[in-house]
Amino acid sequence: MRKLIVLPMAALLALAVAAPVSAGPSVSNSSGSAVTAQGSWSSEAGGVETHGGLYAWQDTGAPSASIEYFEQVGAYVDCTPADQTDESFGFQGEVRSGYGEGTLTIGRGYADAQASGTLTTFTTSVDDCTGDYVESPGGSVAVSLDLVATGSKIMERGTWSFKIPSEYNSHSNYSTTSRIAAGTATIDGSEIAVDGGIGKVSWRDHGNG
Repeated sequence: MRKLIVLPMAALLALAVAAPVSAGPSVSNSSGSAVTAQGSWSSEAGGVETHGGLYAWQDTGAPSASIEYFEQVGAYVDCTPADQTDESFGFQGEVRSGYGEGTLTIGRGYADAQASGTLTTFTTSVDDCTGDYVESPGGSVAVSLDLVATGSKIMERGTWSFKIPSEYNSHSNYSTTSRIAAGTATIDGSEIAVDGGIGKVSWRDHGNG
């Protein structure tokens, strides 16, 4: 299970949650924490829309960091058939993604972060107008992320609960500390300016029924 905590000003904290620990035949508990860093970019140079991101997180006690990469390159076009009047738009271009393990270093006070690794990548050719989607291996790609905090610390706490009387009850709580950041991502030797965030998230979950 992976949680996604959305922080103010789009500082995303993504992490892998530890498997629940059974405390009885119908009770489960889980808790943990992770440090994270992420950078994203977007442009419309030459009429081509590009959106991407590089994300790194490391669970407390884990020997390495998990790193993911995503980039969409192309454009949204008018797919409306000539014999119809209802407008229909779709994406045409490529979606590139990758995943793997690497290193993540977070500076004191979340002042900076560095991540690097080699990812297994895939490229998907997308044509929403025709419904054609073709995926192909992209090989191994070296990536890195270098961020410096540009804002003050942001702290957030939250709770969530769900209950079906006499049947099921669950509740969760989390806390995050993060800082808005900026820097560069390097994908297969190409350097990209990014905006992002650096931080830490802790969580605790309980369920029974």
